[in-house]
Amino acid sequence: MLLKEEREKILQEIVGRGKEVTNILATLEAGKHIILEGAPGTTKSTILRTITKVRDIPFYLIEGNIDLTPSKLVGHFNPSKVMADDYREEYFEKGPLSYAMEGGFLYIEEFNRMPADTANVLISAVEEGEIHIPRYGVVEASDEFRVICAQNPYDDVGTMRVSRAIYDRFCRVKLNYQSLDEELDITASKSNSSDRELMEVAVHVTRETRTHSEVKQGASIRGALDMVAIAEELLKISSADRDQVVADAMLSAMSGKVWLQETTERSAEEILDEILQKVLAKREVDGKKPGS
Repeated sequence: MLLKEEREKILQEIVGRGKEVTNILATLEAGKHIILEGAPGTTKSTILRTITKVRDIPFYLIEGNIDLTPSKLVGHFNPSKVMADDYREEYFEKGPLSYAMEGGFLYIEEFNRMPADTANVLISAVEEGEIHIPRYGVVEASDEFRVICAQNPYDDVGTMRVSRAIYDRFCRVKLNYQSLDEELDITASKSNSSDRELMEVAVHVTRETRTHSEVKQGASIRGALDMVAIAEELLKISSADRDQVVADAMLSAMSGKVWLQETTERSAEEILDEILQKVLAKREVDGKKPGS
């Protein structure tokens, strides 16, 4: 499939992201590996899953954390079989990196949470196109092998500083939050809701959390989706008025998704309530009364 045709097919399944998808496709086609930088909910894994689906190649996803050792990434010999017999090739259990090198994408979420010694294993794989495994041999990378690492630029708890050696071997693509219209389209598409007013309030509240002075990191589009889903269920069973239902749904959906500044003295609930009142007040001024 030609690259332009591939791009058009991918964009049929993703709302917006034309520039980012084009950049990612060109980078992958050039044989490069990528660090995707963006807050949670900025479609990083969605884009990559769609690309591998269109290309019909394997997609291996792992989460970076302190427990991700080099052997978990590369693979290891089955200890019971080795003790019963000896080191034999068929006793080696491949890890996600070894599988991806045979032909596929290795996608590492929370890349900057994995230990430095594990991250360094990637250097040989992307630089030399092969890794040497003691008592097993050499695993060579196929032409389709790519490593894509994702990290959240706002996250600094439990993360490591990515080395210059890693950055030097990867290309960086940054994904910001999408536009208002695109987030409204995503919410309408994924929630299957017919309540346009509810979806608009949810999206506006979500977006306001990202610019509030007391919030370090706001909610992703998942906040709006969760808020709409919970509100619609509450409206079926709650005797409270609509505004209260919307407020209750917001707190359930988003109070755990906003990351407050260390210096703030208010709770997430207080800040979210302030944001909701601001959104509702603006809608009334604009002639869009809640519930209309």
